[in-house]
Amino acid sequence: MARPRAFNEREVLERAMRLFWQRGYGGVSFADLEAATGILRTSIYAAYGDKEGLFIAVVDHYDAHYSAQLRAALRAAPTAWDGIAGYFARLLAAFGDPSLPLGCLVTNVAVEGDRGESRLGRRIAASIALAEDAFVEVLTRAQAHGELLAEADARALARHLVAVTHGMSVLAKASGDRAALADVVASTRAALRPLFRATAEVLPGPARRAG
Repeated sequence: MARPRAFNEREVLERAMRLFWQRGYGGVSFADLEAATGILRTSIYAAYGDKEGLFIAVVDHYDAHYSAQLRAALRAAPTAWDGIAGYFARLLAAFGDPSLPLGCLVTNVAVEGDRGESRLGRRIAASIALAEDAFVEVLTRAQAHGELLAEADARALARHLVAVTHGMSVLAKASGDRAALADVVASTRAALRPLFRATAEVLPGPARRAG
């Protein structure tokens, strides 16, 4: 029977997550993790095996408490167009939230990547695939309901939207220019609009920079 952990796991994962989110995977040392989490490397090894094991637990935590909210909102919307609009509105809000690190944890580490050759790389790829599959699900349902043109390629569109998502993350981390991010969303709206028969709601357009 496994021994109970002598620390608050959610708190440790949250602190480690923010560190990896800020610095990427390669930019974080065990000394950094000890300082951020308040637990010793021996406890990290005992609980997670190694730094990679901790990071994978961090990605699980990020998916469950951050990315899953985006996917849930996308799926719960009354139409695919509304779902996509809400998804990108939430992205814009998150990228402008001063309480969060810049960009997206998954994107920030993916750019260091190894094309899924390591356990870490495969976990990052799996996280990206969750978003793609959520878009495919919503777009396929939209086709079945006659909202999205039947000749549209749902998988290709989903991959495009995932690429927009992670491109926005890079832009948010590099410059933090909310007007530029809103322009990306507006151009995505313009590209998608001809494929939809019913678009009662529109994707958010350019917004004034806060502050």
